[in-house]
Amino acid sequence: MACPHVAGLAAYVKTFHPDWSPSMIQSAIMTTAWPMNASETGYASTEFAYGAGHVDPIAALNPGLVYELDKADHIDFLCGLNYTSKSLKLITGEAVTCTGKTLQRNLNYPSMSAKHSGSKTSFTMVFNRTVTNLGTPNSTYKSKIVLNQGSKLSVNVTPSVLSMKSVNEKQSFTVTVSGSNLGPKLTFSASLIWSDGTHNVRSPIVVYNVGN
Repeated sequence: MACPHVAGLAAYVKTFHPDWSPSMIQSAIMTTAWPMNASETGYASTEFAYGAGHVDPIAALNPGLVYELDKADHIDFLCGLNYTSKSLKLITGEAVTCTGKTLQRNLNYPSMSAKHSGSKTSFTMVFNRTVTNLGTPNSTYKSKIVLNQGSKLSVNVTPSVLSMKSVNEKQSFTVTVSGSNLGPKLTFSASLIWSDGTHNVRSPIVVYNVGN
């Protein structure tokens, strides 16, 4: 039932903001959702089951910041997944040539996730993101990291403060996540929250082990 509910919510947001793109609406819904935790589901590692959390229709109308995506971003993502030119043409309707290899985790998506295949080895993963200011001009957003229960992550955000001078201004930042001893089929997770005192723009962060 999540799909029709979220589709209805997207349509609701669109009526208030007809100029917003699908990725802006998606970002608004995800980053304003109420966080969930494992105790609400009964399972220890279910971040991929409940996603960004409980949607909040009212909060989604005024998200503050959004993560935007366009066609080129999706093409770069598919190139990073080693899609062939033939497959890309079927999807995009045009001839596409991949230039270089784009890391999949750098898709400008409202959440951040990456896999780690070694249970005993340490890891460091970097995520690059860009946000667009839909709030007010002359606003300052400060970053905050919240670790979920049991997570053994070190998360660094650079820069840790974003000063937005105007509406629709874009600013980029880097999230560096490190840790070790991530057991097989387990996850470490956290949340990055950008707050200006009015808006709380939350992005889930998940590192998971693909080992047996």
